[in-house]
Amino acid sequence: MAANLGIAATKLTVGILTHSTAMLAESIHSLVDTGDAGLLLLGRARSRRPADVTHPFGHGMELYFWSIVVAMVVFAGGGGLSVYEGVRALLHPRTLTAIWPSYVVLGAAFVFESASLVIGLREFALYRREDKLPGSILAVVHASKNPAIFATVLEDTAALAGLTLAAAGVTLSYYLGLHYCEGLASIAIGIVLFGQAAVLGYESRSLIVGEAAYECVVGVIRDVIARHAELGTLVSIATLQLGPDAILVVLRVRFPRRMCVDDLERAGAQVEADLQRAQPAIRHVMFELTQRSARGCR
Repeated sequence: MAANLGIAATKLTVGILTHSTAMLAESIHSLVDTGDAGLLLLGRARSRRPADVTHPFGHGMELYFWSIVVAMVVFAGGGGLSVYEGVRALLHPRTLTAIWPSYVVLGAAFVFESASLVIGLREFALYRREDKLPGSILAVVHASKNPAIFATVLEDTAALAGLTLAAAGVTLSYYLGLHYCEGLASIAIGIVLFGQAAVLGYESRSLIVGEAAYECVVGVIRDVIARHAELGTLVSIATLQLGPDAILVVLRVRFPRRMCVDDLERAGAQVEADLQRAQPAIRHVMFELTQRSARGCR
């Protein structure tokens, strides 16, 4: 956040002094990135609050809400303002007074964003290995239950694309006199931000509506249930992701007719403990009886 804020202030200063529309668009981009990081940190902190009477399953899904807010900020605040600056530059083109300050700032920003992307990709790869997610990066983003992980990668990728477009815009404008290129670069930066917001918003919407847990988690649940033959027949498994590290499991089981209520309670408690031991993200386990055949025990 501190780096993005400093880069945003520098880009804004250079953009004003050199009359560079592309640099102004990039300053908006960095300022939006600063706000996004703050919102995701806020969402992560609030999602870790314990359960209470109003939210008996915890606050884990609040991170998904703040991810939606981030997507809206990127779309309107980042993409919208960048396109506006680009259109204004096309209607009222300005001549660059100098180019070397833009190169210095863009070069420094490129180094910072590249380092951030490398760190983000390492975290992303670690997350991918831990959750056993196969496929391409986009497939992992689609399957991910933690928007804070892939939001960083999306943000840094969009930032590097924006820096490249800004560098191209100021170069063509200054050396070839194609002043409209800066406006086009600013519009292109806005389109990149629209794309970033669309991906983040789409994935966050799916999570906040309610997604099932990973298929590998369902496989672990089946393996645990298979070791408890005393429970009877497993009819179905329903899961709900309550946050990046919280899962609700509903097991529909057909219990043996000979099983009494006390045995049923003991077996259920043992299954819940085994499930949480095998997969710590499982926070809540519920059983749904498909036949009312249990006998009371004394």
